[in-house]
Amino acid sequence: MLNRSAVVIGHEPAFYGWLKTCGVTDEAIMARREFADRAVYLIPSCHYPEEVEEVVEDMFEEIFRRELKAWQPDEGNWPDTADFDLFTRWFTVDGISGVEDVGRGAVAEEA
Repeated sequence: MLNRSAVVIGHEPAFYGWLKTCGVTDEAIMARREFADRAVYLIPSCHYPEEVEEVVEDMFEEIFRRELKAWQPDEGNWPDTADFDLFTRWFTVDGISGVEDVGRGAVAEEA
């Protein structure tokens, strides 16, 4: 078992509404949603939901930035204020306490 927990980030309708204001079409959103509707982020090990909440509140800016970049790489279209309140309106967060690596080979970061 890895010494990490994980959070699964889902996208709320308000997030997709914002994407549309950036010129992303409904067709493009639907095509991406079929494969990339949720993302998983490893976080420090947590044993209780309250710990997950604290870690996410501490790390939300990094997760927020990664989610925006994945869907809208042009930072000029990003919201002026990307605070925790907006994060909680645009994304759902589900915690996972244990992470097991059953993949083969070394873990490597992709560009």
